[in-house]
Amino acid sequence: MRLVRHRYGTSIVAVFLLGFGLTKAAQGQDSPKQDLSTSAFEGQRIVNVAFDPPQQPLEGSELFEILPVKRGQNYTAADVRAAIERLYATGRYADIQVDASTVAGGVAVTFMTKNSWFVGKVSTSDDISDPPNAGQIVNASRLQLGDPFDAAQIPAAVENIRKLLVQNGYFAPKIEPQLQYDETYQQVNITFAIQTGKRARYEPPQISGDTSVLSQEVITQASHWRRFLLPGYHGITLNRTRKGIDSIRLKYENSNRLLATVVLNGIEPEEDNAKGKPEITVTPGPTVSITTPGTKISKRQLRENVPVFEEHTVDEDLLAEGRNNLRDYFQAQGYSDVEVKYRQPQVNHGATEIPYVIELGKRHSLAYIGISGNKYFDQKTIRERMFLLPKSFEFRRGRYSEAFVKRDISTIKDLYESNGFRDAAITSRLVDDYKGHTGDLAIFLNIDEGPQYLVAALEIKGAKKLDLTNTVKSLSSQAGQVFSEYNVAADRETIIREYGKNGFPGATFEWNSKPGPRPNTVNLEFTIDEGRQQFVRQVVTSGLEITRPGLVAKQIVDLNPGDPLSPAAMADTQRKLYDLGIFSQVDMAIQDPDGDEDSKYVMYNLQEARRYSITTGFGLQFARIGGSNAVTDLSDPGGAPGVTPRVSIAISRLNLFGSGQTVTVQGVLSTLQKRALLNYFVPKIFNLPKFDATFSILYDDTYDVRTFQSKREEATVKLTQHVSKPITIFYDFSYRQVGVSNLKINPLLLPQLAESVRVGIAEINLIQDRRDDPLDPHTGIYNTINVGLATKYFGSQTSFARILGRNATYYRLGEKLVLARETQIGLQPAFSIPANSEPGDPIPLAERFFGGGGNTQRGFPENQAGPRDTLTGFPLGGSALFFNNTELRFPLYGANINGVLFEDAGNIYSSLGSISFRVDQRNQEDFDYMVHAVGFGIRYRTPIGPLRLDLAYSINPPRYNGFPGNYAQLVQCSVAGTCQASLQSISHFQFFFSIGQAF
Repeated sequence: MRLVRHRYGTSIVAVFLLGFGLTKAAQGQDSPKQDLSTSAFEGQRIVNVAFDPPQQPLEGSELFEILPVKRGQNYTAADVRAAIERLYATGRYADIQVDASTVAGGVAVTFMTKNSWFVGKVSTSDDISDPPNAGQIVNASRLQLGDPFDAAQIPAAVENIRKLLVQNGYFAPKIEPQLQYDETYQQVNITFAIQTGKRARYEPPQISGDTSVLSQEVITQASHWRRFLLPGYHGITLNRTRKGIDSIRLKYENSNRLLATVVLNGIEPEEDNAKGKPEITVTPGPTVSITTPGTKISKRQLRENVPVFEEHTVDEDLLAEGRNNLRDYFQAQGYSDVEVKYRQPQVNHGATEIPYVIELGKRHSLAYIGISGNKYFDQKTIRERMFLLPKSFEFRRGRYSEAFVKRDISTIKDLYESNGFRDAAITSRLVDDYKGHTGDLAIFLNIDEGPQYLVAALEIKGAKKLDLTNTVKSLSSQAGQVFSEYNVAADRETIIREYGKNGFPGATFEWNSKPGPRPNTVNLEFTIDEGRQQFVRQVVTSGLEITRPGLVAKQIVDLNPGDPLSPAAMADTQRKLYDLGIFSQVDMAIQDPDGDEDSKYVMYNLQEARRYSITTGFGLQFARIGGSNAVTDLSDPGGAPGVTPRVSIAISRLNLFGSGQTVTVQGVLSTLQKRALLNYFVPKIFNLPKFDATFSILYDDTYDVRTFQSKREEATVKLTQHVSKPITIFYDFSYRQVGVSNLKINPLLLPQLAESVRVGIAEINLIQDRRDDPLDPHTGIYNTINVGLATKYFGSQTSFARILGRNATYYRLGEKLVLARETQIGLQPAFSIPANSEPGDPIPLAERFFGGGGNTQRGFPENQAGPRDTLTGFPLGGSALFFNNTELRFPLYGANINGVLFEDAGNIYSSLGSISFRVDQRNQEDFDYMVHAVGFGIRYRTPIGPLRLDLAYSINPPRYNGFPGNYAQLVQCSVAGTCQASLQSISHFQFFFSIGQAF
C-alpha cells in the first residue's frame, strides 16, 4: 500500500503543477515554449494525445477506452486528473506525469509514464543438496508469480533464504540475487545463485537447565542426531532438528513430565562451519501423572484422548475435554453407562497426580436401531449415512456412543434440510436390556419431518452482459422444486462458475427470500453483480530449459488472446502440463490480478522435473511355485512351497530432446527370471491427443512354467488409444525370437518343442474398465478382449491366431457383501501347418497358454494347469483355456480386515474341441476336464491395495505319471524303453500370498 500511495502522490503533484500553468514547454512544431495558466488550457480543443515512451503496457484500444482525455474534445483539468487515476488503477504504471503544450488549433497532451514491474520466474541454482529443495527455497523468498515487484523486496527474500539454509546446516551460504528485466511483459525474472559449501553435522548438544531427571547423555541419545552403528553425527536438517526436539520432549513425557519444556535456542556453528552444536534448554517441570485408578486403558489411548499430553499444560478446559473424550471412547467399546470424572490434581512429595475416575458399568451391545416418522426417505437412505451400527459379525458389540448419536442426528437433519424440510426435528430414545436380553441396547430415532418447502418463483437480477438462459435451466432452485439453502449454495456455485468461465472474476452473488403465495412456498431472488469482464491478453511461459516451447504451446489451446479469462481453463491447462509428466511444478498466476484492466497476462512458470530418476525394489514370491530349476531333478513336477527373492531396478530419462518423450531401462533379477527392458515412450504421437506410442526391446531369460527355460529377444511397437475414460485400445506388433532349453521332457519324443522359434504377431487389445476402485472394486465391470495374428507374412515361422477374452463384474449384496465373478476364455488355433510336422499341438511351447495359480485357478500352483508330459508329468500348456472365478467378499473384523469365500473352476485345454465341463479325470493321461477348487481368503486393506492370503482346496486335482529321477536317467531309459512311471498328483491344498484382489 505504501507503493500505491507514493504513485498516487506523484500524480497529484503533476496535476497541481498543471493547474497553475507550471508545465513543460510545448513540444509542437509551431509553438514556442511558454508558461500558461490553467485558464489558458481550460476549454481548448485537444489536438493530440501522445505517450512517452510510445510503447505502452496497455493496448491502444484499451487506452482509448480508459482515458477521458481524447483528441477533438475540450481540455479540462478534471479529465486529466481522472485519466491519471484510471491509468494508476490498472496497476501497470509506477509513475505518471502529464505535459500540456499549446499547438496550432489547440493543446497537445503528453502522458510521460514509467512502467511497473511484476514478479516473473523465481528460480535457484541447482547445486544444492536436498534439503532444502528448489521449491522450498523459492517459497522461502515469498516472491509470488505475477505480484507487483519492488527491488526493496529482494533483501528480505535473501534473508529468508539464508535462514532456511542455516536451519538445514549451511551456515555460511553465499546468495547472489540476479535480476533479469523483461520489458515486453513488464516482469522481472529472479535467480538466486547460491553457494552453500558442505552441510554441517551435529555436535553433541549443549544442554542447559535442569538435567537431574534426564542426563545429558540420555538427552543426546533421545535426539537421534547421532548415527546408528556408525561413528559421528548426522548432517543438520530442519526436519531432523524438529524430530530430535520432539523426541526429547517425548522422553520427558514417558517419565511423567508432561509439563516439560524443551527449547532449541539455536545451533552454534563450529570448526569453520563444518559442525553445529545445538543449544537446548530443558525444564523438566513437576512429575504429572494421569491415571485411571481401577480401570485399565492403554497408554496410547490415554495420550490420544487426554489433550494434556499434546498441549503440555494443565487447565480445566483440557481436563474437561479429556473427560468427554474418555467417555466417548468407552461408550464406543460398549460401556454405554460409563461415567467419567476427574479429581483435582493431587500433589504428593512434589508429584502431581490427576486421576480420572471411571465407572464403566455393565458392558452393552447395540442390538437394534429403530427409525420412525420417516416418510420422504426410506430406511436404507437414512441408515447408510449413520455412524451407529448394530452388532454384527464384523462389529461384535456394534458401534454406539453419545457422540455418535449427536453426529447421526445432525447428519439426518442436514439430509432433510437439504431436501426442503426446514423444520425437521430428530429426537432419540435409548432402551436398555432390549427385549429382555441383558446388556442389549436399542436406540430409537423419531423423525418429525415437518412440511417440505418449495420454490414458488425465481427472479434473477443483474445478469446483463452474460446470457444465463441455459445456466438457469440447470439450477436446482426452479419454480416448483425443493427450496433449501443447500440448493441455493449449489446454484451460487453454478452461476459464479459460469461467470468465471466467461471472464468475470469479480462476479458476486446474493440472494434473499420471502414467503410465497401459498403456505410452505418461497419466492427467491438472486442478485448478481457481474463486475468487469476480463480477457486473455497473452499467455506467458517461463522456466523452460530443454523443453521445446511448441510442446507447451500445444497444451495451451483454451487460452488464446482475446478469450475470456477463465480460471477453469487456466486450471485445465495446468493439469495438461502436469499430465506431460516432465514438470515437477507448474505455477499459475494472473499478472497484476488487482489491476483494473480488461486484458491480463496469464503466467505459467514451469519447473522441469529431474531428467534422470532411479527406482529400486526388492520382494519375495511366496507360494507353491513348481518343480526344481535343475534338470538334474525331475521328481516334483507338481511343485512345492518355496520362496523366490526378487530385485528390480529402473532408470528413466525424462523429456528426451525436450519433446516430452521418455526412455526407461528396467531390470529384474530373481532365481526364476532375468529380465531387461528398454522402453521409449512418445506421448500424443503425431499431435494426436488420444494416442501414445511405446517402442520397446526386451530380453527375458525365465523359467516360465518350470518345464523349460526360455530366452526371449523381442521388439515391440505399441500404439495406445485413449478412447474415453473407461475404454482404452492397444495396437501392438511384436517380433520375437524364443529359444527353449533345459526341457524337462524327452526331446527324442517331442523334438519340435525344443526348437527355437521366430514369431511375428500383430495384436489388438481392448480394455473397458468401469470399476469403482481398480485396487479393490465393489461395483462395476471390467472387460478385456485380445485378438492376435501370427503369420509368415509378418516374418513368423509359425502361424496361429489368438483370441483371449475376460469379463468381470462386481455386485453389492446389501450394504456389506460383494459378489465378484470373472470368466476368461482363450482360443489359439494354428493354421498353415507344415505337412511334415509331428503330431500333437503345433503351437510352439513358449507361445501356448499356461495357467493356474493365484490369478486364474487357485486349485493349481502357478502355471501348473493343463496337459502334461505323459512320462515326466511336467506341464506342456495348451491351445485353449476356460476359467471361471466367483468370490463372496465380506467384512471380517473391524474396518480393514475382510474375508473371501471363493470357488474357482477351469483348466488349460489341449485344443478348442477338447474344452469340457466334466469333473472326472478318465486316466493319468486325461487333462481336458474341469478342475474345481474352493477356499477361504483374508484381505487386509492397505493404501497400495489389499494384502491377500488365499487357502484353496482342490476338489478334483489331476493325477499324472511322474519320473523319479534326473534328465540323464530319463534319456537312458527312454532309449532302452525301460522307464518306470510313478503315480503323482497335484496337492489338494494350495496357498497364495500377494498384493491386490485376485481379480
